[in-house]
Amino acid sequence: NEFLRGHINDSYTIDVRNTCSFFLQRINQHVFRDPEGLIENLILVNQAMNTHFGKERNSYPRIIRNRNKKYFYLDKDGNYWRMMDFVPESRSYNICESTAIAREGAAAFGRFQFIMNKEDPANYIPTIPDFHHLGKRLDQLKQAIDKDAFSRAGIASKEIAFARERMYYATELDNLLQDGSIPIRVTHNDTKLNNVLFNKEGKDFICVVDLDTVMPGTVLYDYGDMVRTFTSPVEEDEPDPAKVIFRTEIFDALTEGYLSELKGSLNEAEKEQLLFGGKMMLLMIGVRFLTDFLEGDHYFKTSRENHNIERCRNQFVLLKQIEEQEDDLQEIIRKYA
Repeated sequence: NEFLRGHINDSYTIDVRNTCSFFLQRINQHVFRDPEGLIENLILVNQAMNTHFGKERNSYPRIIRNRNKKYFYLDKDGNYWRMMDFVPESRSYNICESTAIAREGAAAFGRFQFIMNKEDPANYIPTIPDFHHLGKRLDQLKQAIDKDAFSRAGIASKEIAFARERMYYATELDNLLQDGSIPIRVTHNDTKLNNVLFNKEGKDFICVVDLDTVMPGTVLYDYGDMVRTFTSPVEEDEPDPAKVIFRTEIFDALTEGYLSELKGSLNEAEKEQLLFGGKMMLLMIGVRFLTDFLEGDHYFKTSRENHNIERCRNQFVLLKQIEEQEDDLQEIIRKYA
């Protein structure tokens, strides 16, 4: 049965004795250029979960070996396939509906990070090189502005100005990474709420999924992407930016949940720069939408005219709202750190 959630890999569920038992995927090699390296990362994550949970780890989906004792199948057309356990009686959320969901969802990512902190980043390949490289994303934006191949720079003039005013974020991030104050860890790198599976009642987390982007990164990326995706009450492609509201109570709850699982695990610089992570991720994803808009909407799927510029505006609206209450938000982080 085709499984339509997700936009990258082709996914299918496999029923055994009328029960959904396995999750089969064809890896998208346009996005993941080293499928065997990606599989090696997943094996390491599975081993880390086994070590941490032991016999109690049955909620984390295993990657399954085939009859040739490999964790992937290479078909005659050069496609890579892999199969994992399907997690039954689970659900996920696209919108964070309450502080309880925010706290529990962020705790799931915090628990995952706590386990991954024991892993050596040198053992993991970058499955998408430069995935969160803000400097390169801004360079791509500059090139798109200069070319203006689709004559859209005028429509996006306010958003271009907004991004240009914050290009110094890239230098700040580079400085934090180069001086070693923010360590490289094994991180999830795609911490949207819908990448957490909850139990069928929707209250307790089971596990985090979508592990293809697990690779070397920083907690700023993961915390920042939670801030970006949990705090608004509407989808990121909401056409009315007035409905995009930064919900402080959700921010408080996700911060509590995430840091409750990481007590004693983060250094002082990481805790102090968590909010910068949120700002940086909002800027970066907004810049990616803006760049795609200027280049003719070739990367992100669109369903209407100006879809990508609307997505960009929503990211920048959230970022602006964070900037307007930065001191108060830092106090919330310090309360739980």
